[in-house]
Amino acid sequence: MKRLIFRKKGILEWEETEAPTINGENQALVEPIAIARCDLDLPIVRGETLFRAPFPVGHEFVGRIKAVSEDLLNTVSIGSTVALPFQISCGTCPSCLSHHSNSCETVPYTSAYGMPPGAHHVGGAIAELIKVPFAKQMLFEVDSKIDPVGIASLSDNIAEVWKLAGRFLERKKHPKTLVVGGNAGSIGLYTALYLHQTKKADIMYVDTDRKRIDLANSLGIPVTHFIAFPKPNEKYDLVCDASATKEGWEFATRSMGKNAILSSASIFWTNRFEIPYLEMYNQGAEIHIGRVESLDSMKALYPEIKNGSFTPEKIVTKTVSFEDAKEAWLEESIKLVVTR
Repeated sequence: MKRLIFRKKGILEWEETEAPTINGENQALVEPIAIARCDLDLPIVRGETLFRAPFPVGHEFVGRIKAVSEDLLNTVSIGSTVALPFQISCGTCPSCLSHHSNSCETVPYTSAYGMPPGAHHVGGAIAELIKVPFAKQMLFEVDSKIDPVGIASLSDNIAEVWKLAGRFLERKKHPKTLVVGGNAGSIGLYTALYLHQTKKADIMYVDTDRKRIDLANSLGIPVTHFIAFPKPNEKYDLVCDASATKEGWEFATRSMGKNAILSSASIFWTNRFEIPYLEMYNQGAEIHIGRVESLDSMKALYPEIKNGSFTPEKIVTKTVSFEDAKEAWLEESIKLVVTR
């Protein structure tokens, strides 16, 4: 079986390896048919994170079920289209039952496809076949009429929309919302598009990147382009930070109004990071940081994707064949999807 490996900084290689097999209950084999590059994947292969090579890459994907264990033959349809949460979870431990499948207690902490430590055991999605443990929990069937390219990022970068904005919209009715774009490029755009299309917020998208601004503007999203983030002159009820830069983070934190919520998709590879503590204290700030809850967020967003009120396929800017994945994975693009 052929799969793509992150070999060392700036280097990807195709590898021939033994194909996975079913060797127990509650398992499935899935053929990836649309694999998206996460916003974090380029920094990983550029050596800008704490992830160390080698390991197989790719964790956002939609696939087709090729085989299941005998105990699932009457409940799972071979050939069905599924989106897989990238985080491995059992569905039965206390964390999973408390809707924290990103912290499943049955597997090593942060186990996932396409990133260590999980990738060493379950592999990456740029492969001819993927094994799915805990299939009853992990297989999320999607309508075969939906283009898999458009939802290839459902498990992570699209799921971040729920983390950044969707889960707060019952508490904050039609909030004045700021989305700060940046290095988490597609996450900011998915979030702004969701809020704009569903009309659940008064949205402003800001960024220092002209290409992302132009894409957002072409989709009708209100935008402001900055050469560099200035001192904020407006305050917002909900601030969604996808900048992954110190400058973007500072702009986001200082854009919070009274009793505002800040939710961030940014990852900073340090334990030392400043916040305007006194300002936030006086404003009554609420801050949400942390890893996405992949499976629950997928379930929350999927109905609006299925009924067409949220169309994340509009953020996909480049598609390539499986054979061209090695070269394309290293090239700049807002949202890349590899197809088979």
